[in-house]
Amino acid sequence: MKHVMIPYRPDDVFYRAFQNALNIAKQNNSLLSLVKVISYPAGIGMDELLMVDLVSREYDMHQFDEILPKLQKEASSAKVKLDVHVLDMRLSPAKAFVKFASSHDVELMVVGSITKKGWTKHLGSDISDEIMDLNPSCNVILVE
Repeated sequence: MKHVMIPYRPDDVFYRAFQNALNIAKQNNSLLSLVKVISYPAGIGMDELLMVDLVSREYDMHQFDEILPKLQKEASSAKVKLDVHVLDMRLSPAKAFVKFASSHDVELMVVGSITKKGWTKHLGSDISDEIMDLNPSCNVILVE
């Protein structure tokens, strides 16, 4: 296995998925690609979109920029080459991740998955569900 991918998501399950992806990449001497998609809110008008885009993008990137040095240090300590990709695409994050995996010959995607229970399971799907629904061209490991 030459290329492992970890989609970034700003929650605790990401850290567990990152550790799994890092271990797999180390064991297989693989490249590990950390992929961050800049998300844009859907369903708002053009005037609001410009302002919301700026604020949303700033906050989103600030969170990512804060955690990135720690992730790079962990990869360096594990002697794993970590490539970081920030995708600014007008696609859903799930579609952007799958498209990246397909166009970069990713063999394994390690995705953090949140299992919804009780009434929360009716509030929409988790990004891991969306990725799986898109039938990515690579293998996928879901980490809860």
